[in-house]
Amino acid sequence: MALALGLADTSLAQERAHFHHVRLNVTSVDDSIRFYSRVFGAVPVRFRGSDALFTERSLILFNKVDQPPPSDLVSSIWHIGWGGVDVKSEFEWWKNHGVDIHTPLSPLPGLDNYYFYVRGPDKELIEINTMGHHRFAHVHLLATDVNETTGWYAKHLGLTPQRPLPVPNPGGDMATLRTIWLNSFRCDNVTLIVFGKPDRDPPPPWWPDPPLKQIQPTEGRAIDHIAFSYRDIGPVFERMRAGGVKIVRPIAAGEPLKLKSFFVLAPDDVLVEIVEAKPVPEGAWDE
Repeated sequence: MALALGLADTSLAQERAHFHHVRLNVTSVDDSIRFYSRVFGAVPVRFRGSDALFTERSLILFNKVDQPPPSDLVSSIWHIGWGGVDVKSEFEWWKNHGVDIHTPLSPLPGLDNYYFYVRGPDKELIEINTMGHHRFAHVHLLATDVNETTGWYAKHLGLTPQRPLPVPNPGGDMATLRTIWLNSFRCDNVTLIVFGKPDRDPPPPWWPDPPLKQIQPTEGRAIDHIAFSYRDIGPVFERMRAGGVKIVRPIAAGEPLKLKSFFVLAPDDVLVEIVEAKPVPEGAWDE
């Protein structure tokens, strides 16, 4: 009840955030650009002097690292996802063209929809599922508390949950969508999906790894962080600080991009960057 009342305050009247980028830690920027442009049609671009990828309305940015980043599925950012059209055929195509298949083609119960998972060049997990398009579509989060996580993004970024809070935890074996504690919210063309972490033993059938008992921070992992933008981040910084958000890096124009931003921690230690930028399509970016 306290969470629901907290979301009813004036914080939701704030300017809504825009989705800006996903940041990956990669051993080879060139290899990552080739992979995402070949498999997903992302467009290679120069973003503020650095190689990057453009995905319709947002970016994929890269941190070059010397050693392969950790990619085991223990952080809150489970995967990023693209849509597919004829997913059964697409699965066979990519399987025969050397893409690293992590999870085989699987049907969504009761629907004529399919999904499968692939690994990127640094073993980051990527979902392809039936959506009627081939666009970058979602970020999938795992949460210790679905209501806390969804409420954080609603309160601090002005994003509206698909299901009114609080959403009850159905319990059960988490085997189907009816038994998974979940919510979602949309930011521009990107949906952020929140599942309760698969901590049951044995784990649910959609989770092939050991039960996820303790979620680890995202920073430094293959999928390092997600970022949202505002036209002016000064008031956003002050509002978040006054609201008790954990600030991990203050406003700065960091190297090498000289992109004005600050970093905070969302629930379950998801690193979130808040960027000062115009939303697409008003301007893709400013040099």
